[in-house]
Amino acid sequence: MKRWSLVLAALLASGPVAAAQEVGKETGLDIPRYVSIRADEANLRVGPGGEYPVLWRLTRAGMPARIVDEEGQWREVVLHDDERGWLHAPLLSGARTLYVVAREAPIRAKPSEESAVRAYADHSVVLRAEACQPDWCEVRKGDIGGWISRADVWGVFPGETFE
Repeated sequence: MKRWSLVLAALLASGPVAAAQEVGKETGLDIPRYVSIRADEANLRVGPGGEYPVLWRLTRAGMPARIVDEEGQWREVVLHDDERGWLHAPLLSGARTLYVVAREAPIRAKPSEESAVRAYADHSVVLRAEACQPDWCEVRKGDIGGWISRADVWGVFPGETFE
């Protein structure tokens, strides 16, 4: 008991301790992480296997999903509406996409509220994420590209950046 107290006191004195990043037991990749659904049809199941009942039949390739667990060739995912279930790993892609949660989200020429609006993305539109900065993500949908506020989309962690 006394030894534990000394270790705890030493840790507290050294300042904030960063939480260890969890990694998937199957892939070694970060958990949680965002991916997208590769297939036009995917069965979201109750458990990690084809013998488990289907919760939902997903019929929209490109939708973002957050992987929260791994079991063999199965990935437990959370969707934009907090629905949770298991998908077969080959049905997923590492491509980053974003789901528009705002009623109507402006896509701007530059990452700034003052920048010109190129287009508007309606609620539930899925956009390809090219890059993300702390407050903005560069997106593309067909021939339209630009920047969208992170507050208007789901599929990226708070503070996450990537190119």
